[in-house]
Amino acid sequence: MNTLTSATNIHVIVVAAGLGRRFSISNTTAENTPKQYQRVGSSSVLAHSISAFDEVDISSITVVLHPDDQHWHLHADIKSKHSIHTAIGGDQRHDSVRNGIKSLHANAQDWVLVHDAARPCVSHEEIHSLISACTQQQQGGLLVKPISDTVKFSKDGNKVNKTLDRNLLYAALTPQMFRCGDLLKALTLFEAGSITDESSALEAQGQQPIMVVGKNTNIKITAAEDLPIAAAILKQQGRLDD
Repeated sequence: MNTLTSATNIHVIVVAAGLGRRFSISNTTAENTPKQYQRVGSSSVLAHSISAFDEVDISSITVVLHPDDQHWHLHADIKSKHSIHTAIGGDQRHDSVRNGIKSLHANAQDWVLVHDAARPCVSHEEIHSLISACTQQQQGGLLVKPISDTVKFSKDGNKVNKTLDRNLLYAALTPQMFRCGDLLKALTLFEAGSITDESSALEAQGQQPIMVVGKNTNIKITAAEDLPIAAAILKQQGRLDD
């Protein structure tokens, strides 16, 4: 196993508390199943997201679940080389991440990697690169992807007001890595509606998280048509068992 060590503990929180209301699938047996529990090969999206950390030296994995989750206990395929714990999420993402951090009972100087359950194709190379950059620079950061499309700005969603300089734009990926104490504080002090991810919470506190370029294959499952794309990527990575 390729491992990367740190002087402090590194925890992983996998956010799986969403109900996937935007996700739809024609198969009636799966249409009410949240996207993190949809199948890619013989395993769920969530199982693949967790297994991505098998080749990384971490302390533990905590999966944050929706209070009304009806699927976790049905998925025996969700396994890891690391110990897995669960925590109950909140009304919104920041509530879920905050609950997850509190459940760790970690030292404030410990690191936490927050990863979306709907990103099953993140590679261990990307995770290693992020951990290495953050621990070497002693600064929190996140995986990003440079924007390659021309981006338009519109105030009303009907007419273009201006074209943004894509050379200055990056899409935020996960995982995102911060000190437990810093992230918990940021998620407690933020203004409602002001953050959309962990990085933006730290940005609101005046920090400038470092950016580590991730891979285009680190896709997020948002619709049914993303599932075969994820399957192709996982097969290419040698992570699909059928």
